[in-house]
Amino acid sequence: MAQHVVTQRILKIMDLVIQEEKVKSMSAMARGLDYSPQSLDKVKNDERNLPLEVIYKFFHKYNINPSLVFNDDLWKRHSDNGGAYYQPETSGSMEMAFFVDIENNIQVAMVSNENAKDYMYHHEKDEYLEKLSFMTFANRDSDIRSIRGFQVNGDDMEPNFFHGDWVFGVRKRKLDHFNINRIYIIVLEHEVIVRRIKAFDKENKIITVSMDNYAYPDYDITLEKVFEIWEFENALTTRFPMPR
Repeated sequence: MAQHVVTQRILKIMDLVIQEEKVKSMSAMARGLDYSPQSLDKVKNDERNLPLEVIYKFFHKYNINPSLVFNDDLWKRHSDNGGAYYQPETSGSMEMAFFVDIENNIQVAMVSNENAKDYMYHHEKDEYLEKLSFMTFANRDSDIRSIRGFQVNGDDMEPNFFHGDWVFGVRKRKLDHFNINRIYIIVLEHEVIVRRIKAFDKENKIITVSMDNYAYPDYDITLEKVFEIWEFENALTTRFPMPR
């Protein structure tokens, strides 16, 4: 039978999961998915496709981003990148923005100041992210990126951003890859901050950050304390122009 493209892609990811020694063999993987090894052999031999319930269990058990399998552009981007079909450090079923219609409008999760305190502890949990508010945007880029909205807390970044404003960032896949003097949303253990990265000590893995409000001095943050970095792309301000 003609094997479905989704089955083909999942089989490739299964091989990579085994290479990473997350499971010893295809037979062990099948049993972990409540699927018989004999049936999985038939899938590999192009005699059948993977059942939907097995696909769902595979995504959930190994934290695979479904968008990687079902979105052709995203799969091509990963496959063109030296065969890096599967990157466990960046995958997660809720990481990608949701495409909600045929025109590629997307829904972006919004992390308010109220939710920021718990964000670090629950940001990889689907049930937590699903409870956040979402905002719909038109996607004008052919590339598919991870986008998230965060609410500004305090006066650190005035006069560019004020308390209550929303900033939207694109996820940086590697914490040590960023542009100096650009604005980033930095997720730490107990807070989410908006800062301008002024310098990077690669040897000691320390970033120096500044605030646009000159009343606050620059300071250092070690990368080991950073859980996520999102590069600022645009903002939604809550302040109106002053009347003349």
